Amino acid sequence: MSSERRRYYRVNDEASLAVEQISEAETDARLADFWENEHAFSIRNNFNFQIEQHIADRHKIDGKMPELGRYLVVLEKQIERLTNRLVGDDNDHAMIKKSVNLSAQGIAYCDDQVPEQDALVELKLKLLPSGFRLVIIARVVKIERDQGADQGKHRVSLDFEHLHEADREILIKHVHGKQMESLGSSQAS
Repeated sequence: MSSERRRYYRVNDEASLAVEQISEAETDARLADFWENEHAFSIRNNFNFQIEQHIADRHKIDGKMPELGRYLVVLEKQIERLTNRLVGDDNDHAMIKKSVNLSAQGIAYCDDQVPEQDALVELKLKLLPSGFRLVIIARVVKIERDQGADQGKHRVSLDFEHLHEADREILIKHVHGKQMESLGSSQAS
């Protein structure tokens, strides 16, 4: 287990996902496509990430030039509507809701369909309940027979190898939110 995987907090969660193994013959082309032609999910996530990074600037503009601030809000809303339309729900039918163990560096889940050990896979991940969708290129780092409630299935562990920065930020915030939720419920008990 790499030391980088331990930098990120892990949570038990529910998410929808679809996993497709990438053949060795198509690896280079898929990786080039991943980095050069961002998936619609990543475009929307990147847009939101950039808006968040400049929120302080927007507040200054709102204070000094309220008309310009209102206009920027209208532009942001229009772009968000376009990116939401671009993303759509078309790919959700292939995603299956599962119990997962999730961090900003990897995921583990149980399934009867398992990719090959050490293979690269394309993971489409929908975080719940936010609905944020991510596309990640991951490596299968461990496959083991599940001894728990999902006997007969395999526990598959993936390490995220290729992930856009905005998507990793979404994962970090999601996991942090789940961690805070868990801490809040354990303190209330």
